Amino acid sequence: MGSRFSALTVACAVLLTACAQSTSSLSASPSPIAAGCHSGPPEAGVHNPDRLKILDPCKHAEGIVVDVAHEDDGDYHVWFRADPGYEYLLNTNNHFQAKPAMLAEITPDCPAATNPADAQTAARCPKSSLPIPKLGDHIAIDGPWVLDTDHGWREIHPVDSIQIR
Repeated sequence: MGSRFSALTVACAVLLTACAQSTSSLSASPSPIAAGCHSGPPEAGVHNPDRLKILDPCKHAEGIVVDVAHEDDGDYHVWFRADPGYEYLLNTNNHFQAKPAMLAEITPDCPAATNPADAQTAARCPKSSLPIPKLGDHIAIDGPWVLDTDHGWREIHPVDSIQIR
């Protein structure tokens, strides 16, 4: 009985150790949500990045598109109504047509190594390879969560990845 009990104790200890190591390696690996963000500086390729205060270099958000506008600097402004659970990303200045909404900016594919000097330079960069959603689309996006200090609202800028669901 004694040797069987010892063997069982050792087996349990080995199993518990393996489970603990497996759990710690799972928590240390990047989450699937974070996988949609680019590596490197969050503001890479953005013109006048000093106007953006980075709140989190990689954030995930989901919602329904309420407006899409192509801007003079080559950006696509995508306003969306945040799904439940993502409202915390907004502040009191986040609104579109007097309703709470989040802005996501799909920027041109400017070289990440150098930020465009201004809006006109950004507009000459290649068009983004990301899909541009349409009104009513349900989207899932990843990118830097920033405070636009010129407007006072929070946004995802630039969008690193987008899924139209």
